[in-house]
Amino acid sequence: MFIEQDFGTPAPRGESREAVSPAITVKVDGVSVSVPEGTSVMRAAAMAGVEIPKLCATDRLDAFGSCRLCVVEIDGRRGTPASCTTLVAEGMS
Repeated sequence: MFIEQDFGTPAPRGESREAVSPAITVKVDGVSVSVPEGTSVMRAAAMAGVEIPKLCATDRLDAFGSCRLCVVEIDGRRGTPASCTTLVAEGMS
C-alpha cells in the first residue's frame, strides 16, 4: 500500500511536486536540499528527510501558523519562527 507523504505545506504555486529547476539551496540540520523559491522551511525540511512536529499544518491548506508547534531556530535570525509560514532563503541553515 502506498501512503503519500504530507509535507506540511502546499508546494509553491505553479510548481509541480518534482520541481524541474530548483532555485534555492538551504541546509536543514546539516543536510543540503534544493527547493523552488516560495517553499516553506517545513516543506524543505521534509524534503531533506527531517521531520518537524506539526499540528495545524497540511499540504491541503495554506499555512497559517496558529498552533506554533513547528517553531524552529534559524542561524542568523532572532526568535523562533513557525516553519510552516517561514519561506526559505538562499544560504539559510
